[in-house]
Amino acid sequence: MGVIRKLIAAALAGCLLAGCATPQNAGPATGSDRRTEVTQSRQVLQELRRRDLINQDARLNRYIDTVERRIARQRPRGAPPLRTFVVNDPTVNAFTTGGGYVFINAGLLAAMENEAQFAMVLAHEAAHIDRGHVTAGREQRQTVGLLGALASIGGAVAGLPGQVTGSLVGLGSQAAVAGFTREQEEDADRVGFQYLSAAGYNAAAGARSFRVLRDLYGDRGGFLATHPESSERQRMLLRLSREQGPGQGRVAKQEYLRATEAVRRQALKFYRENGRSAEAAQARRNLRAMR
Repeated sequence: MGVIRKLIAAALAGCLLAGCATPQNAGPATGSDRRTEVTQSRQVLQELRRRDLINQDARLNRYIDTVERRIARQRPRGAPPLRTFVVNDPTVNAFTTGGGYVFINAGLLAAMENEAQFAMVLAHEAAHIDRGHVTAGREQRQTVGLLGALASIGGAVAGLPGQVTGSLVGLGSQAAVAGFTREQEEDADRVGFQYLSAAGYNAAAGARSFRVLRDLYGDRGGFLATHPESSERQRMLLRLSREQGPGQGRVAKQEYLRATEAVRRQALKFYRENGRSAEAAQARRNLRAMR
């Protein structure tokens, strides 16, 4: 547990479309802060790999990499390279430990309906890194929710290699950022939206990722209890998309659904076995939408 304690206290930084407490114009991490983020993120990755929680599906990871590159090209010069990993966890969540590292839970992939929605999540997490949220919030995160985060990751449920299990990594990252400000949520929404649009995605389609969250958990249910309302965030992003003109751009629904089919079926199996009807219904809808 000592290794995990160090990782959590230093690194677990965000959850799905979640913010970190810092002034909006904090700016990117530099120098020793950047090196610290990278070192800690590598340790988190090593621990997740040790627990066999990093998805090794080559086809899925190649697809994730293509989306990652689209977003990465829109980030500021000097930003740390994005490195995105899929965690075999059914929680609809994602988090960044800084230094360019982003972790996407299998449950998030199962819930999203198209590539534009997933790209919005990834762009949002990249914005947290680029705006300096991770470094600026580190001191506060060391005093907020650490026991919950530690217990969640430390208590990972053993499962078959490569399978989605109830490891609750997402809930651990949620505990680590509980209580951070809504201003940071909105800041990362706006910056992430800029990345999404510049990458050629249909911004209105991406904004509907919040509709998925609202349908699953309500405006303030589940891990969204400490966040701005999903409906409010979707309205803000849809307004920004209308200001850009007619809704055009990449959505890639079928490509996304095919690339994520295997992990969605694994997540659906977990949801059925554990009575999680809302997530199961969303995963089934996405499977039926495949042609």
